[in-house]
Amino acid sequence: MNSRRALAVVCLLGWMAASAATTDAPTADAILKGEAPAIDYSQAVKCIASYKIERTEPLSSGYILFHLHGDVLWLSQLRIPCPGLSPNSQLSFDQDRNRLCEWDTVRVVYDNGIGIEPRLGPRCSLPKFEPVSPEQVEMLRLQIKKPTLAPEARP
Repeated sequence: MNSRRALAVVCLLGWMAASAATTDAPTADAILKGEAPAIDYSQAVKCIASYKIERTEPLSSGYILFHLHGDVLWLSQLRIPCPGLSPNSQLSFDQDRNRLCEWDTVRVVYDNGIGIEPRLGPRCSLPKFEPVSPEQVEMLRLQIKKPTLAPEARP
């Protein structure tokens, strides 16, 4: 399963929990195939307040998890993989205001040793931020560690 499908599954689970009573909801198949408008299952926001961010956690080259005060989690699924971004990466965000927004950039910080100025990787644009639950994050972590075939690709 590719990373976009993994996030779609995570979003689908959150959407199903939040809107089980909706009758005209998109099907899981429509979401996974990209046929359902994102607005039907997404609660994405363009910006999050910087002062609320406790820490960031890169999950892979395509996902960054933002831990906010109050155990609030927001996920950023990068449009394309960010070179050098891995679960052990240190990050630098390019911003000039009190919030982090869609289209702001993130860079991987490479520490060259004691006393030497760190080197920065290429800029990677941030997309919108998706609210996620701890359970969704755990499912995504498992999917990143051990990807499986999408249902239509199985024999």
